[in-house]
Amino acid sequence: MMQLSKREIKILLKLLDSEKSVTTKELSDQFLVSVRTVKYDLDNIRLWLYEREIELHAQRSKGFWFELTETQRIALKNELIGEKFFDVYLDQKARIDQITLCLLFSETVTTAKRLADSMDVSKNTIMTDLEKVEEFAFKYGLVLKRQSGQGFWLEGTEEKCRFLMDYLLHHSLTEYDIYQIMHRLTDPLEPAKHPIHIGKGLPFYEVYQLVIDKTAELLAPNVMNEFNYAELLAITFRVAIATSRLLIHKSIGSFTLLQERQTLLKNQDIPMMLMELVFSHYGLPILRDEYEYICSDLTVEEEHPDTLQLSIQLIDSISKDMNVSFDENPQLLTNLFAHLSLRLGKKHLYLNEYNPFIDDIKGMHPALFSAIKKACRKVLPSAMRYLINDSFISYIALHFMVHFEKEKIEQGIVRIVYVCSTGLGVTSLIQQKIEEEISNVEIVSFASVLNAVEMIRTHKPDLVVSIFPIEGINCPLIKVNAIPSREDIEAIKEFTKKTAVNRQPAASYVRFDRTQLGTAPEEATKEVILKGFILYEGLRKLFAQRLKKEIEDAFLLHVFLMVHRIIFKQQYELEGNVDHHTLFQDRHLFKAIEQLFSENDLAVNEAELTALFNYVDKKSKEERKGNESNRRESADFSEECLS
Repeated sequence: MMQLSKREIKILLKLLDSEKSVTTKELSDQFLVSVRTVKYDLDNIRLWLYEREIELHAQRSKGFWFELTETQRIALKNELIGEKFFDVYLDQKARIDQITLCLLFSETVTTAKRLADSMDVSKNTIMTDLEKVEEFAFKYGLVLKRQSGQGFWLEGTEEKCRFLMDYLLHHSLTEYDIYQIMHRLTDPLEPAKHPIHIGKGLPFYEVYQLVIDKTAELLAPNVMNEFNYAELLAITFRVAIATSRLLIHKSIGSFTLLQERQTLLKNQDIPMMLMELVFSHYGLPILRDEYEYICSDLTVEEEHPDTLQLSIQLIDSISKDMNVSFDENPQLLTNLFAHLSLRLGKKHLYLNEYNPFIDDIKGMHPALFSAIKKACRKVLPSAMRYLINDSFISYIALHFMVHFEKEKIEQGIVRIVYVCSTGLGVTSLIQQKIEEEISNVEIVSFASVLNAVEMIRTHKPDLVVSIFPIEGINCPLIKVNAIPSREDIEAIKEFTKKTAVNRQPAASYVRFDRTQLGTAPEEATKEVILKGFILYEGLRKLFAQRLKKEIEDAFLLHVFLMVHRIIFKQQYELEGNVDHHTLFQDRHLFKAIEQLFSENDLAVNEAELTALFNYVDKKSKEERKGNESNRRESADFSEECLS
């Protein structure tokens, strides 16, 4: 039976997910290839479908579509994302990535014949690919070495080797991989419908299966709030990479044991607990440098920057570069300030992270993407520029893209749960984009792949809209792109038309139900101001000398905005924004702050409290100074990769 290339599989999945016909031009734009190439791919797809007695319908000027039952669609998608999805013909780019990973995970030199046999291509093809591998690896500070009669290997520092491993593994992920991994983590007792294939054919593969099983054992519901799915992926990848490298005697630093091991275990530090389970299984020592590698790309707890000033400078720089009055939008400043405060204050921060928005944003708003990158390099302190990558820029871009969407509040009668990457910029953009186009919808909740099933069960929506495939829910589902395309909007619109036929329209829909406050708008405004000032004064006394003097103004604004969020039921998402370690370390202060909010009739969540602790000094200057040299080396390497 014939096999499909990875792009052909993605095109076929796109057609299966679409409720309407799709043109070759639309496919060409999405996959960044010519229309002619798409036509060749579709010819192969038709032959593959013919073997399964399935017809792909086509009509000039209309496009391509399927006429299948939902059961047939699911069965076909399951076949595509099963074993066959990963046993496909690899194009040259995919082979280069795979060869690079093979060399990095190999304990000994690797021959061209062994590589050719594993990929089912000729030795001459592999020799040509190795020239490309040499160019690719050099960009990341690694050198391809060769010895006649022996084979090939990659040479470079361990930090650079692991950075490239992490990068390649993250960039090989698809939304189907994410769903399978998160399904295993959130529901470990249910038998897996499909295997996890990341790193298949590498020593990493078996290690990662164990890492996922051990992670599932640790993730109690209350712990889940500490991470989002991108952070969970990064931590599991790093534990598996560290384990795989130590098994071939490649350590990232010294062989000094971690002295804080028992304290971290007592505090239920997830990276430490996972490292303990996996390393003990393989009989590996718990090393300090390996723990620091697994925890974060931050080698030192930086001084918290003035995020308000950073936000103002970013908006000003991007406004001038693009000649757009972003600086006249106060909501943009509020959202960007909140985003950077949380982002830069996170305990676990990774340069490589899964971000489904990157390609869409680059394609839809290349000028905005370029302007943000330029502004970040100009505005961010030199010690933090290693954070600037495509993912970091994309999340900032989401806040600016909201500016391009017109504010429009419409009646809402079809209730939707939206499953995406959660965050203020993401949800604001998606909500405005959908509600601008469709007048009879209400997004009752945003969820991530981690809590999707629970949110669907709680809200009982009319429709689930998701960037991930979700099985086993008793509710209609429309799968969409990370940023909804015109076709996605039309599919949702078509569903709402059918669903709303026999319904009475809702009286009105407002994003925040201010009537619950029991006051007129001017009274509600007064309440926010008064409570904000009371909370600010109370928090200043509780934080005492620990409040950072250089960002007191930003702290004042943060407290007022926080009170506004609480009153109008728009608190930070719990998932990924709770640092239980920090709250536990300062538990007495934490309890006192909770009491202050309670006395003022404000129900604050742990994500908001975590954000408050970003304004507090946590380490002494001596501790920060001790790790300064490590940070400089990390920043220098990241700057090299960016350039």
